[in-house]
Amino acid sequence: MVAVNNFNGEGILDLVDIDNDGNTVSILLGIGNGRFGSYTSFPVGSRPVSIAVGDFNSDGPLDLAVTNSADNTMSILLGTGSGSFGSQIIYSTGLNPQWIVAKDVDGDGRLDLVIVNGYSSNVGVMLGIGNGDFTSQITYPTFANPTCVAVDDFDGDGHLDLVVISNTWLLTSVLLGTGHGDFRSQTMFPSDLTYLSGVTDVPYGVAIGDFSGDAQLDLVVTFYDLASVGVFLGTGNGSFGLPTMFSTGSGSTPFGVTVGDFNSDGRLDIAVTDNSAHNTMNVLLNTCM
Repeated sequence: MVAVNNFNGEGILDLVDIDNDGNTVSILLGIGNGRFGSYTSFPVGSRPVSIAVGDFNSDGPLDLAVTNSADNTMSILLGTGSGSFGSQIIYSTGLNPQWIVAKDVDGDGRLDLVIVNGYSSNVGVMLGIGNGDFTSQITYPTFANPTCVAVDDFDGDGHLDLVVISNTWLLTSVLLGTGHGDFRSQTMFPSDLTYLSGVTDVPYGVAIGDFSGDAQLDLVVTFYDLASVGVFLGTGNGSFGLPTMFSTGSGSTPFGVTVGDFNSDGRLDIAVTDNSAHNTMNVLLNTCM
């Protein structure tokens, strides 16, 4: 997983990447014209998976939060503002932590962390103190083997909600937020807050956007073995329809996903990283609006 931001304050985008085998995160400082300098690595836990970026100690420079899947921990690396980071601060998570997102889920102006715990079959919320510390996680049950989470206001009440994707029959759980940092329990299918996609595959990535132009938030999820992405259209009340599937190309293995208007036509498009030997990125242009 790669994070893009300006970590040294020079106004040029830098890259932070995970080395899953080397148990490090590496930063490549941008030097302009799309070029980057040599990388500098910083130790984290065993088998890092996902990165979240934010100012966790309220000092201005950006910091990193990294999930470590093999030792069931999360590492905080506080940024110095020069493109470097301090030694990791370690927090316990659930079993096999995967996706991590930094958002202010309790509305106090401090970034909190939402972590998907794969083997624990739950999502954990760590509330930020504002000085780089976090509370112990509060967990909420999900379907078995969750892999990724999206955080936004899916029902239009002004509070952040969670959508958690599980790789068991691709069950998708919606946990509606109260605005105080806690979430209502998911309800089991066929409740209108939990969905069965109709496909069986392991989802690896999720992104949020309004793909249909109806001012409601939708989801796009990558399906590794099906060589496809699925677009779930949101209704605006915290519910989603069944996915419309789009191929990412024969032999591709879609992994990460992001969205943006890549051809400047006013419509949100989808970019998907291909984890196969192709080593490519596939762009799906939006024709729906």
